[in-house]
Amino acid sequence: MWKACSCKPSPAMDLPADIVADILSRLPIMTIVHCRCVCKRWRHILSETYFVNLHLLRSPEGLVVHEMSGLGEPDIFKLGELDDQSDQHHIHHDPLMRFDLGLGFERGERCLQGSVNGLICLWNCYRGDATYICNPITREYIKLPDHKYIKKSYFIVTYGFGFVEASNQYKVICFAEGNFSSAKGSYKSRCGIYTLGTNKWRSLTHVPFLLCFPQNGILVSGNLHWLAYDEKDSTNDLVCTFDLEKELLQLTASAPQSGGIIAYRSLGKLQGCLCLCDNTDSKFVIWVMKNYGMKESWIKEIIIFDATASCLRGIFRPLKVWKDETTLMLFRDAYLCTYNPGNKIFQVLDIFQRGFFDTLDAMVYVPSFITLKSFVSEKVSVF
Repeated sequence: MWKACSCKPSPAMDLPADIVADILSRLPIMTIVHCRCVCKRWRHILSETYFVNLHLLRSPEGLVVHEMSGLGEPDIFKLGELDDQSDQHHIHHDPLMRFDLGLGFERGERCLQGSVNGLICLWNCYRGDATYICNPITREYIKLPDHKYIKKSYFIVTYGFGFVEASNQYKVICFAEGNFSSAKGSYKSRCGIYTLGTNKWRSLTHVPFLLCFPQNGILVSGNLHWLAYDEKDSTNDLVCTFDLEKELLQLTASAPQSGGIIAYRSLGKLQGCLCLCDNTDSKFVIWVMKNYGMKESWIKEIIIFDATASCLRGIFRPLKVWKDETTLMLFRDAYLCTYNPGNKIFQVLDIFQRGFFDTLDAMVYVPSFITLKSFVSEKVSVF
């Protein structure tokens, strides 16, 4: 015959809330998710602002991998933990940390645009330019309103997603280029700004440059960055800097060009610094801006390999430099790979299994429990 359990509550249940929050904030992300189901008290503690902020301070840097199926299947988010030791490094992927984006999101080709404090910006480029902010840990998402001023005749659309610490504001920046009128020479660039919680886009009146190609904005020192060129001179690329707090645009010189016949250049972030990858038909170089904002401080930090083989031609995006100086990169929006300058070994990683027709994107990601419900004017859905 069944009998009620006579076990007394664990002493851990009687600890002060701040101590419980301190203990739980040190656990792996999946364990914390399970802890929300232990009891109502823990669930309440884990939803409090105190815990959310404490966990974010301690949350380890990882990866978010966005897998896009070429066979019409729903997109998938996969999360990876980075374990970087002095003598070895690993990417750990828990199969349970897999999120099906077919639940609630409109079908179409979505693009990973940026990640800040556990929030991710997605753009659905074939479904009315739908733009989303989501948190895969809380499984919440917001669909941003349409930015009507770029609906017609655009050719290039690119985004950036950033955070203003001073005002605790999250902002999405969208550039659109195209012929916005029938007048000759009307190919121009426009810029829209969306602050989470306002439920509206704002437009910058004048953008004096064009972007080199569709690209994600790179967040460094509170500013977003893209490769661009002046409307009157397309021979040399420049770095477009957008000050998120002041909402000002500025153009500065980028790193020197290698001068190869075929060149693939892209911006990135390494160890907190703005960097530029230059993959030409002769070599692959990563330039790093050592002193932020000073164009004279571009340093040729890493010459990774001799890229004469045609199979290595394409855009590389650096993600992380391990302690042993191995560089983790994304190649051609399809492969995660590493290169060790000591033994000169280039390796394609297969930890995130993908189908033959699938493509993937990846970026550094810090998991968090920030709830999108804190942006009171936004309509929050769950996937």
